[in-house]
Amino acid sequence: MVAGHESSPSLELGGLGPRGEKKEMKLNLGCGSSVPDGWVNVDCAIGARLAKLPFFTLANEHLGIFGVKWDRRIYLHDLRRTFPWKDRSADIIYSSHLLEHLSRRDGRRFLAECNRVLRVGGIVRLVVPDLRYSVDQYLEGRIMADEFLQALGVWPEQSEGRLKQRFGPLFRFPHKCMYDSRTLLAILSEMGFQATAREAFESDIADISSVELRDRTKNAVIVEGRKLRPHGSMWVVSRCRQRP
Repeated sequence: MVAGHESSPSLELGGLGPRGEKKEMKLNLGCGSSVPDGWVNVDCAIGARLAKLPFFTLANEHLGIFGVKWDRRIYLHDLRRTFPWKDRSADIIYSSHLLEHLSRRDGRRFLAECNRVLRVGGIVRLVVPDLRYSVDQYLEGRIMADEFLQALGVWPEQSEGRLKQRFGPLFRFPHKCMYDSRTLLAILSEMGFQATAREAFESDIADISSVELRDRTKNAVIVEGRKLRPHGSMWVVSRCRQRP
């Protein structure tokens, strides 16, 4: 990920529809190749940045530089940083296979930012690899001990060839923090959300099928929550009540 962002006409989706109805602001954070219409699709991987260059898409198709077909409409932003949206401006946040690539601290900051930009009652939906699944695979003997770190994605296998080894860090994004359902639900509760575990495509998001990819839900934790309060507000109330 790279700090900073660049302007994009998709940054401020929402507003009013043709009949004056309020349109939802829906953020797809860490979108990768999933770039549905009607969503603000955000990423900052090197492929998303290179896609802004003239002729890159054509070159990528012929040379196979990336396995992902990056879309030029992606809004570039480092999601470890403060989000570029106003408080309580978003209705829905969807994020699939992003949180595990952030450190524990950056992950908490990311979720706090999700809380900040969501309106009260807004929805956040997260999809991450299930740590419990990998642990069970190891305990049942389906994964050998020397394969375990690779199965977790925390230590990706070295690429063959000097060129790929040299530039590997630009293309490999190891997992920095792992979650199971219980832990992620507890964190969201602390962050001011009322969250539950969900199945693939089981959602209060009306057009979930436009943004969720089935192969990304396999062996994954899926949680969905609604914002009950701003993050930290209960702590502030508690501290105030303790004052003489």
